[in-house]
Amino acid sequence: MSGPYFVKRRHVIAGMAALAAGTALPGSAVMAQATPKPGGTLRMSHSTRIATLNTLNLSGPAEYPCSDMIHCSLTRVDGENRPVPYLAESWSANDDGSEFTFTLRPGITFHDGTPCTSADVVATYKAILNPDIAAAARSVLDMIDTVEAVDDLNVKFTLSSPYADFPIATAHRNAKILSVAALNAPLTELDTSANGTGPFKIETFDSARMVRLVKNEDFFLPGQPYLDAVEMVLFPDLAAETINFLSGDIDVMQTVQQADFQRLSDADGVATRRQPGGVFVNLVMRYDTKPWDDVRVRRAMALAFDRQMLVDLVIEGLGRPAYDNIIAPEYGFAIDAPEKTYDPEAAKALLTEAGYPDGIQVKLVASNRPAIRSQVAIAIQQMAGPAGFDIEVETMPHDTYLSEIWMKGPFYIGYWGNQTTVDGTLTMLLTSDASYEDSAWKNAEFDSLVAEARATTDDTKRAELYASAQELMLRDLPYIVPFFQDTLIANRDDVDAWNEYPRSGSLYIENVWLDRA
Repeated sequence: MSGPYFVKRRHVIAGMAALAAGTALPGSAVMAQATPKPGGTLRMSHSTRIATLNTLNLSGPAEYPCSDMIHCSLTRVDGENRPVPYLAESWSANDDGSEFTFTLRPGITFHDGTPCTSADVVATYKAILNPDIAAAARSVLDMIDTVEAVDDLNVKFTLSSPYADFPIATAHRNAKILSVAALNAPLTELDTSANGTGPFKIETFDSARMVRLVKNEDFFLPGQPYLDAVEMVLFPDLAAETINFLSGDIDVMQTVQQADFQRLSDADGVATRRQPGGVFVNLVMRYDTKPWDDVRVRRAMALAFDRQMLVDLVIEGLGRPAYDNIIAPEYGFAIDAPEKTYDPEAAKALLTEAGYPDGIQVKLVASNRPAIRSQVAIAIQQMAGPAGFDIEVETMPHDTYLSEIWMKGPFYIGYWGNQTTVDGTLTMLLTSDASYEDSAWKNAEFDSLVAEARATTDDTKRAELYASAQELMLRDLPYIVPFFQDTLIANRDDVDAWNEYPRSGSLYIENVWLDRA
């Protein structure tokens, strides 16, 4: 097997069913369609705790798929990164893209049987935009000036400036529609309970062991979901997770370790896929903390390790070097970052120029999940010594990392998945008001470029603006990004229609069925 994308299956995957009208989604393969078999329980493994069910602010790799099954957004994104209907059956815009009206499907209900109407959409978006509420989608949707219910099925958004990608933005993972009742109750209740409109509803929530979701018999897509239930099982021990998958006790591994990928690919009864994308680890070096407040120190660190060696050693060649641009080449507005080679002498010279002729002692903190964080930290520790960096690596449990280090620590390993758009990536991490701004890099010119690009409908002009923003990022190095890793997928080969779209995060699990007797 070779190439950037490959599949091993004992039979052909049936084409993914359309969201409406019985047609295939754009970008899906329709080959030798099989008839889905209803019933059965799909067991998915994951290695990080589902700490919250609150779709407004969840951020964990296991939390997103859980939310994706329980809740629905106005739109979803397909395999070609295009917005497609979900709760909204259609939408329209004015000529300059500053007003959008979404029409909801009639007859949608929440899991408790109450109707889902435009009032719930308005309440959800007002919560997202409320600065007193922790809402991860706010920076992506802050161009919304007003949101109002035209009637029970139509919602009008008026934007402060035109935004051609607004229908994609409404598919944001943290913009799932909640009920007015849930938003009027104490928001802490959203951590452990969920009343969505999605294909599955919560039956059991044990964040330290297993989350069980059961079929929503009243889901608005006729005949779906096919599965009776989905169980998301926590395996803190990565070796145990792989063993249980290979034994057939688990049907889908959410996160495949690079060291296990070939072994899984060679196993009987297993389907594996490798998809290039924009997943990356990053070195967070806070701009408001010495020695990282000096860009020369940051540039020295960028030269202090061999990126291709990291790809080969840490991710088993299942990725490609990156050169500190958080925008992966798969995004239409990405620019090529200048290649950086391992140059310890140049790094030492930069440290001397910055006032550190004897080098620097620093602590680099990594979470133990996913394991790639600590692997990268240790590899950089070993490589950076000759460049003048004396690095102590501390690996800690993920929950401790989230509470004590993330968005606070001076030097640590971050880990980020794909976002749907360039704007979503930049406003999630790097603008001054980004949802997860953790670098303390505040650049008004960068903010202005991103805002102007968002409001521009001409793609040529947008490309120029995004290019200028990325050039500022590469100049100031708010992050060091050593590589982009491929998304690795593994499922039992009797799991049909399992699809993952790395850039959108949509799983379409209502289409999945088990080809079992």
